[in-house]
Amino acid sequence: MSPAERWYWIIDQLSTLNVCARVRIEGELPAAVLRNALGALQARHPMLRLAITEEPSDSSGTGARFVPTSNAIPLREVTLSESDDSRWVREVDGHELAEPIDWRSGPLARAVVIGQPGQIHDLVITVPHCISDGTTALALLRQWVRLAAEPPVPGRSPAENGSTPVPVPVEALFPAHYRVMSGILPDKAAADGDGPEADPGEVGRLEPERFVPFHQRRTRLLHRFLGSRVLQSLATACRREGVTLHGVLAAAMACAVARDAGAPPPAHFAVGSPVAFRDELERPVSEDEVGCYVSAVHSVVRYQPGDLWSMARFINRDIAARRQRGEQYSVFSLLADQGPTGVADSGPLVQYIEEHGSFNFFVSNIGRFDFPGKLGAWGLSGAQFVGGISVVGYFASSVTTSHDQLSWNFTYIDEAISRERAERLVDDSVRAVLAAAETAAC
Repeated sequence: MSPAERWYWIIDQLSTLNVCARVRIEGELPAAVLRNALGALQARHPMLRLAITEEPSDSSGTGARFVPTSNAIPLREVTLSESDDSRWVREVDGHELAEPIDWRSGPLARAVVIGQPGQIHDLVITVPHCISDGTTALALLRQWVRLAAEPPVPGRSPAENGSTPVPVPVEALFPAHYRVMSGILPDKAAADGDGPEADPGEVGRLEPERFVPFHQRRTRLLHRFLGSRVLQSLATACRREGVTLHGVLAAAMACAVARDAGAPPPAHFAVGSPVAFRDELERPVSEDEVGCYVSAVHSVVRYQPGDLWSMARFINRDIAARRQRGEQYSVFSLLADQGPTGVADSGPLVQYIEEHGSFNFFVSNIGRFDFPGKLGAWGLSGAQFVGGISVVGYFASSVTTSHDQLSWNFTYIDEAISRERAERLVDDSVRAVLAAAETAAC
C-alpha cells in the first residue's frame, strides 16, 4: 500500500471511513440484473478484486499490502412494504457509514438496493476511503447503473477478470517537483496560522461537547438538498459576486461554527476544503479510474456575519494560493516520512491532528457530476455522495450537484457533537446559503 492508502486504512480501523454514493431509479429493476452488473463492474476494475493483508515487518512489526480475492461484491436487498423516501438516508447513517468494509476477505466494496412500492429503487455503493474519493464512488455507481441497463450478451461471464493491471499509487503520478517535499510536522502556530493573510492570532475550531475516544467515534448523517430553483438563484448570485459555490458553502459553515461558539467578529476560524487533483497529475486521471485523488487545504477566514460574500471571496483566493504553492501535496510527503505503519503506532499522529490539526470541520464539494437522468425506460434522480469523518474532524459536509439538485449531506461525530447541536449547525449553514440565493434578484 502507498503511504496515503495505508493511512486511510489505519484510521478506517480506528473509526469507519467509508465513502457512499446513492441514486434513485424508477422502473422495473430485478435484483439479478443488478448482481450481474456488479460482476461486470468488478471485472472492469482490478481495485475491486482486492483484499488487504497484514504481514510481519522487521522494522515496524506490521505491514499491509493488497492481495487478490475471488469474492464477489456483496449486494444487500432491502424491500419496503410502504413508501419511504428517507430510508436510504437511514441505511447510510445506520449501516454504510457505521460498518467497515471487510478488508481482510475483500472485495473493497459493497452495495445495497432498497426497493419500495411503485418500482422505486435506491441504489447505494460503498467503498473504503483508502481506494476511493467522492468522485470515484459516484463514478462506480454510474458505471454500475449503465452496465445494468445494457442487454445481456450470450456467453459472456461478467465475473471473468480482465487483464487490466492494478493502477499505480497516486503518489507516483504527482508532478515531479511535488514528489519530494518537507515531511516535518509543523508546530501548532504554523498549523493554525499559515496562509496568505497576516497572522490572525488565535484561530477558532469546532469544540466538541465531550472527548470521544478515537476507536469509539462514529460518523452520523443529516441529509439536506437545494432544489433546482434555489440552485439556479444561488448560481446567479455567485456569478454576480465573482465567487464559486464552494466558497459560499464553506463560508456558511464557518459562520455557523462561529455563531455556535458565540465568537464575536472579527474572530477567525479554519475551514478545510478537500480538493481534487486528477487533472494536475503527470497523467491526468479520469473520473472512472478507481482511487483517492484528493487532498485538503484550509482557509483561516475572518468571521463577518453580515458579509458572507467577502468571506467566500477570501476562501476562493486562499484556496487558489495554497494550491499554487502545492500545499495539497505536502501531506503525502509527511505520511511517507513519518506516517504510521499500522494502528499500533498511529497514536502520535492521530493525537497531533486532534490537538493541532489545521482544521476540524470541512466541506468536500465535487461540483457538478454528470449522471444520466434517463436510461432506457428508467428515470434516474438524486445522485450524490456521502463521506465519513473518522478521526480527522468533528463536522463536515459532502456536496454534489447533479440532476438539477444540490445535495448537501452533513456528517458529524456522534456524542462529540449532539444531534440537537448538529441540526442547529446544519440549519444555520443552510439558512445562510438560502439568504445568499435570495440576493440573486437584487
